[in-house]
Amino acid sequence: MKVLASPAHIFLNPAYGSEVSWAYNIMIRLAEDHGVKIYAMCGEATDLHLPQKIMLFKVGFSKGDLINRGLFILRNYNLARRLVRGVDLVHHMFPFGFRTGFNPLAVFGHLREKPFIIGPIQYPQEYLDISDYEWVSSKRGLKARLSYSLENTIVKLISRPINILHEVTLKEAEALVFDSKKTLRLYDSLYPDLLRGKILEVMPPGVETETFKYVSPVKKNYFEIMTAGYLLRRKGIQYLIEAMPLILKELKNVKLRIVGDGPFKHDLMRLVKRLSLDNKVFFEGLIPRSALVSYYANCDIYVQPSLSETFPSTIREAMSVGRPVIATKVGFVEEHIINGVNGFLVPKGDVKEIANKVLLLLSNESLRLKMGTKAREYAERNFNWDEIVSMWYSVYSKLAGH
Repeated sequence: MKVLASPAHIFLNPAYGSEVSWAYNIMIRLAEDHGVKIYAMCGEATDLHLPQKIMLFKVGFSKGDLINRGLFILRNYNLARRLVRGVDLVHHMFPFGFRTGFNPLAVFGHLREKPFIIGPIQYPQEYLDISDYEWVSSKRGLKARLSYSLENTIVKLISRPINILHEVTLKEAEALVFDSKKTLRLYDSLYPDLLRGKILEVMPPGVETETFKYVSPVKKNYFEIMTAGYLLRRKGIQYLIEAMPLILKELKNVKLRIVGDGPFKHDLMRLVKRLSLDNKVFFEGLIPRSALVSYYANCDIYVQPSLSETFPSTIREAMSVGRPVIATKVGFVEEHIINGVNGFLVPKGDVKEIANKVLLLLSNESLRLKMGTKAREYAERNFNWDEIVSMWYSVYSKLAGH
């Protein structure tokens, strides 16, 4: 079976989490375990060790601003239209934005004779402020603010035509794969006619359970809370920091370790200083994904206090290592964090409730260990890449008639 992944993702690098490792794992395992030959298109790729069955085409992409995103789409199309005739099916992986994602191959009629699959279609992400834009565009200060404002104006002006291209692309697809039941319900409410008669599947993001192995909690003379990710305002880490004085009031031997970097880091560091938490909160900076297992292993609880998410890879990684997770009820986190079983769900921005749940777990070793074990069992059962990729192959086979 020959598949054109157009596009596979903007970036391909197995050292990264989230959508990048998602696309990488799907392609690698389809090629190695199921013998699928893949022509994969991306913007940039580094540190890849690909099997011979994957042929990679890099079209060039450096920054996430509007101009570069447009160039990525055009370059991707220019190359893909030359390859599409020689494949059995076409798969649009990432990105596919909510009501904005489209594929020129579908729009310009190249896929009328080819099976076409879109997915994972992700739950819409809310971006709260400019810190997100600074991170993806590499712009800072006044330049970032002016560019951010200009892009928002342009997006509003072209939103209707983009929505139409989105609908045309959905119409051309024979199969749609969603990251969650919640996303499927949302699309079904918006496009009931377009979804009718198509193969509709829900496949969650996975985690490398063989890499993020279960590790028994490390015995220490203190408790450790961990959070990780890009340091953006919407990650809500400020609320976890604000919860620390409430936690320390009850338990003195508690530390918070923050893994990651980003434009909101300095604000978080100032907050730590203002609350006199310098000897209790530690910023680790960017850590290679391969080294994250030891950080999860050393922590007692993982906390994801985000204001906006889909379902972050850090939650899946922490669960796979066997740590109870405290997370806000955002995106489709609630589909996988079973409140009181493998973790706790808390309201967005609720400092007191974050502190309460941390104290409950830290003061009850039996509950903490039991939740961690349940988290690992859930990860093995639901986030195993081999099982998920077998589901992808099954859809491929239906479409290609294999």
